[in-house]
Amino acid sequence: MIGRLITVLQQTGLLLSDQEIAAWSEAHPVLDDEDIADALWLASKIGRSYEEETGETEQGKQTSPSSNETTTVEIVEDNSTLPEVSSPTVSAYMPPVMRSDTSIGETSEHGLPIQVRAAPAFSNSRDIGRSLRPLMRRVPSLTRSDLDELSTVNRIAEQDIWVPILKPSLERWFDLELVIESSRFSFIWQETLDEFQHLLEYQGAFRNVRTWSVEGADTGQPKLVSKKQRQGNPEQDVPLRSYKELVDASGRRLILFVSDCRSQLWRQGQIHDWLAFWSQNQPTAIVQLLPECLWNQSELDVGFAVQVSSLIPGAPNPKLQIRELFSQPNIAPTDALTLPIVTLTVGALKQWALVVAAAGRQRAPARLFDLSWVKDPERDRSLAVIRPKSAKERVELFAATASPIAQQLASMMAAVPVELPVVHLIQEELLPSVQPVHIAEVYSSGLLEEIRSEKLPLDASARYDFVEGVRELLNKITPLDETLGVLEALSQRIARTLGFEIKSFTALLSPGSDWSQEEKDAILPFAQIATEVLYRLGGDYAELAQLVEQDAKVYPDWIQPIKTEQTFPDLEVLEFTTAQLVDPLNESSPENQLPPVQTQEVEVVTIIVESEPEGLERFEFEVATIERRTDAQQPGLLQGLRNFFSGSERQSNWVIRKQRQQAYQWIEPLGDLIQQRIQATSKSVERSDPRLEIVSPLEMVSIPAGTFMMGSPKDEVDRPPSESPQHEVSVPTFFMSKYPITQSQWRFVSGLPQVNRNLAPNPSNFKGGNRPVEQVSWYEAVEFCDRLSAYTGREYRLPTEVEWEYACRAGTTTPFHFGETIAPELANYDSSRTYNDGPQGKRRGETTPVDHFGIANAFGLSDMHGNVWEWCLDHWHDSYEGAPTDGSAWISEDENASRVLRGGSWLDSPGGCRSASRYDISPATRYSTFGFRVVCVAPRTL
Repeated sequence: MIGRLITVLQQTGLLLSDQEIAAWSEAHPVLDDEDIADALWLASKIGRSYEEETGETEQGKQTSPSSNETTTVEIVEDNSTLPEVSSPTVSAYMPPVMRSDTSIGETSEHGLPIQVRAAPAFSNSRDIGRSLRPLMRRVPSLTRSDLDELSTVNRIAEQDIWVPILKPSLERWFDLELVIESSRFSFIWQETLDEFQHLLEYQGAFRNVRTWSVEGADTGQPKLVSKKQRQGNPEQDVPLRSYKELVDASGRRLILFVSDCRSQLWRQGQIHDWLAFWSQNQPTAIVQLLPECLWNQSELDVGFAVQVSSLIPGAPNPKLQIRELFSQPNIAPTDALTLPIVTLTVGALKQWALVVAAAGRQRAPARLFDLSWVKDPERDRSLAVIRPKSAKERVELFAATASPIAQQLASMMAAVPVELPVVHLIQEELLPSVQPVHIAEVYSSGLLEEIRSEKLPLDASARYDFVEGVRELLNKITPLDETLGVLEALSQRIARTLGFEIKSFTALLSPGSDWSQEEKDAILPFAQIATEVLYRLGGDYAELAQLVEQDAKVYPDWIQPIKTEQTFPDLEVLEFTTAQLVDPLNESSPENQLPPVQTQEVEVVTIIVESEPEGLERFEFEVATIERRTDAQQPGLLQGLRNFFSGSERQSNWVIRKQRQQAYQWIEPLGDLIQQRIQATSKSVERSDPRLEIVSPLEMVSIPAGTFMMGSPKDEVDRPPSESPQHEVSVPTFFMSKYPITQSQWRFVSGLPQVNRNLAPNPSNFKGGNRPVEQVSWYEAVEFCDRLSAYTGREYRLPTEVEWEYACRAGTTTPFHFGETIAPELANYDSSRTYNDGPQGKRRGETTPVDHFGIANAFGLSDMHGNVWEWCLDHWHDSYEGAPTDGSAWISEDENASRVLRGGSWLDSPGGCRSASRYDISPATRYSTFGFRVVCVAPRTL
C-alpha cells in the first residue's frame, strides 16, 4: 500500500526526487513515521463534494448525461472534529487565478474596456520558495509540549513511576511580520506584493505570517494597520496598532519592511525609530522594490553601503558582523542602525536567509544609518536630483538615466492612454521583458503627472497622463513602426472585448453607424489619443486624422479637432536714434526754455514674412555635427574614470552638436484616397479591407542649384583612386526623396501596372514597412521609377552620381556631412570599426527604419550615410577623367556595364559610408544592402 502511495505521489509531482530529498535531509529533519501516519489519517477524514461539468452530484450519486446508468460514489465524511472549510486549498507555489472580466459595463471617465492581468511577478516562484529553506528548520517550542513516549516507558520500566514525561514540541523557527509601506505608486507593485505575500503564507517556512500596512507615508505621519482589517473595511476607519506589537521577546520573529524608500517617512526620519526598535529584538530587513542601480535615487543613499554576516542564528541586527566597503564610518553604537537590504530575487532572498541562519560565511548587502544625522533638523532632506521643468528637459533626463526597457516602454505608452491595464497590455503583447520596476521608472520619472478629476471621489485611485509636450516629443523620437504596432495591438484587444474583429486600428477611430453608445464611450479615450498621435506623425496620417474628425461630426461627443497654433518667423530687433532740436535764441528765455537734447535707443520689433515657393511647404529638421572636444569640454576626473572602466574613453574625444533648420518639400501621396479608407472603416463588414494599410507618402525635398567639388581630396582617409580627380561640377535645381524608398512604398508601386518587368512585392530580407526596401536590382529600381511616373504623371528616375554626392554633402567638404568622422548615434553602419579616431559602437547587423536617428543634412535629407547602398543612374567608370560637369548622368555604350552605388550600408565600415565613396556592381545583382531613392527634376506633370 505504501508503495502504491509513493508511486501515485511521484506521478502527480507531489513527491520530491531522491536527490532533492537527500539535499533536504542534510539541513532539515524530514517527516517521521508518526507525521506520515497523522497526515494519512487526516487526509482520510477530509471529504469533498463537487460537481462535474458533465453532470450533477447529489448525496454521493454522480450521473453522466451520456449514459443511462447511474454510478454511486461513496464519500466518507466525518467533520465532527474539523472546522468548516470555507475555501478550497491553494497550492503553495500557485498564485490564485484571477478571471478577467470581459464585460463592458460602465466606462469611467478615462477608462478603456479592457482588463489585463499583469504578468506573474515571480515566474520562478518555486525557486524563491526554495531560497527560504534555511529558515525552515524546526526548533523546540516555548509554549507547546508533546508526550515523550520513549522516556516515559523507560522510567516506568526502571523506576515504576507512572508519570508522563513531556518534551517541547517541534515547530517552525520564526513568525514573520510583513510590513508594507503604502505610497503614491503602490498600485504598480500591488500584484507583485500580493503574490509575494501569498508565497510566504503557503510556502511553509514560517509558523505564522501577518501582513501590515504603513499608511500616511507621503504625509509624514505613519500609521500601522492590519492589512486583513483594511481589506475587510477599505472605506472605513480601522483601529490603529502600535508598532511595538510586532516585537517578540523570544526573538523568534522576523520583520520584513517593504518599501521603495522614497517617502516623507524616510526623508524626515520617522520610520527609522520603528526600524531601530524592531531590529533591537529580532532580525529586521528592508525589502527594496527598486533594483540596486536605483538605490541612490532613494533615501538609502543617506546610509553607508556595508555588508553584513552573522555568527549566531537568528541574531538581532545589532549583533550582525559589519564589513565596510569603503571607509570606517565614525558612528556611536547607540546611533547606529544596520538594515540588510533584500530585493525580490532568488539570489538576494537566499543570501539573506543564509545570513539569518548563520550558515557559512555568507554576506548580504546592507545600509548603516547614523540616526543622529538622519534625525538632525538641520540636515538637507531634499534629494540631490535634477528637477527639469520643460518637456524637453524631462525627456532628455529620462533618456540619460532610465534603463533601456523603461525608455522603450515610455515610447510605447506615448501612443495610447496612460492606464495601468494598457501598460499590462503592452507588456503582454509587445514587451514581455517589462517588470514592475520598469513601470515604476516611467511613473516616477517626471514624464507623467497626476490628474485629479472632480468627477472622481477623493479616495479613488490616482490617474496619470504625460506632462504637456512630453507625449509629442516621445512620438517624434519613436520609430513609426513601433508607434503603429502599439496602436494595432491595443485596437485589436478593444475590438475583441467589444465582440468584433478588425484588421487595422483605423477601424476604431471613426464611429460606425451600427455602434451602440456604450461602444462609442468605450472607444473614445483610445480614439482621442490615437488621432492626436496621427496628427504628430504628419503627412498621410495627419490627413487621416482630419478625415476622422470630419466623419465624426455627427457624433457630438466624439473626437474634437486638434487646434494648431499659428507661428511666426523669428523677429528682428531694429535699433535707431531719435533727436530733438532746440532754438538757441530762445534758450535763455525762461518761458520758452526747452529741455536739453536727449538721445534714446528704442527697440522696434518687425515681422519679416517670407513668401514660400508655389506648391511647396516648409518643414523643420535637426542637423547634427560631430566635433572634437576642446580642453574646456574634456570630461572631469570622475567622468574620465567612468569612461575608462566602461570602455568609452574613445568617445569622450568627440561631441555632437544639434541645431534646427528649415527647408522646402512637396508631398507625393501614394495609395487610394484616404476618404475611401475612412468610409470602409465605418462598415463592419469591410473592416478587414486591405486598403486600410497606410502607405507613407513620398516626401520630395527641394535641392537648390549650386556648384561643388566632386570627389575626395588626396589626404582623405580610406580614399581609393576611383574618387579622383576632384573636379568642379554645377548642379541645377532638382527634388530628391527625403528617405530611401521604404518597403510599404515599394509594395504599393509594385502593385501598379507593369511597364517593362515584374516586381516582387516583398523582396526585402529585413521586414518592416518603414524600413528601406533592399534586395532590389538596378533594373527593378528603374522599373519602380517607370511605374511611379506613369501613376503620378511626373517624371521620376534614379539620381545621377553627381546629384547624389551634391545632395549628400549639402555644402560640406568633410568626409561626412556630420564632419570629420561618424558616430553610431548618427547612422547605421559597422560601428565596431572607427574612422579618424572617431567613436566606436556595435554593429547592428540589420537595417533600421528610415529617420531612425532623427538627423538630416543641411538640405533636409536623412540616411545619406549607411543603412543601404543607393543605386545611381550612371554606368561605372574607374575615375572621374572625362566626367560631365553639368550634373548629368555618365552613360557608356555598354548596356551591361556595372552601375554605381553610393552611401554605404549597415554592413560596411565607416570609410565606405563617406560622401565621396562609390561602389560598382552588375545591375542585375540583388543584396540585402542595396536600396535606392528617387529624384524628380520638377514637381510638374508630364
